[in-house]
Amino acid sequence: VQEICRKYDVLLHIDEVVCGVGRTGTWFGYQNYGIEPDLVTMAKGVASGYAAIACLVTTERVFELFKSNPDDPLDYFRDISTFGGCTAGPAAALENMAIIEEEGLLENTRAMGERLMDNLRALQDKHAVIGDVRGKGLFCGAELVMDRETKEPAPEKMVQQVVAECGKEGVIIGATNRSLPGLNNTLCFSPALISTPADIDHITETVDIALARVFG
Repeated sequence: VQEICRKYDVLLHIDEVVCGVGRTGTWFGYQNYGIEPDLVTMAKGVASGYAAIACLVTTERVFELFKSNPDDPLDYFRDISTFGGCTAGPAAALENMAIIEEEGLLENTRAMGERLMDNLRALQDKHAVIGDVRGKGLFCGAELVMDRETKEPAPEKMVQQVVAECGKEGVIIGATNRSLPGLNNTLCFSPALISTPADIDHITETVDIALARVFG
């Protein structure tokens, strides 16, 4: 996609609202794949939910296009936003990112992500209903299927039942819910960046119990 955008001079916009700011073990998900976007959006992870803030970041090349007079640093496109000028969001964001750096949370995310994927693969060996596991850092999924050969999706109600069973045990996981009808069959895992090995093991042990209850 990046090659096509470059060929036809189309701006490449990467949405990092969910996977940005450390979630995949790097500051941004696209950094795992050697991509150089022109525009990047981010929100949830910027301040870890402690304050309202969302950002659109672009390159100098793109920003220059919004200036009528390139020689005037104040001559740029201005937008209006509800929280514009509020300092609480940026203050929380700066402190949040400082904590990520100071506490080595990118490194922890990569390490705990590997542990999570290893645990999910072990569950895949145990439960035939898990057709595939995939992810990067602490942003992982387990696809539930009725047949590994045909990849027939597990019924959405049963997938949601697994989520509910985990909730009963005090573990919050998610499931895809906005794909095409009938194809929302992937369990979603996004543990906190401060997760410990015990946290990761507790999550997957609970999923093990939930899968056994729902699928036998």
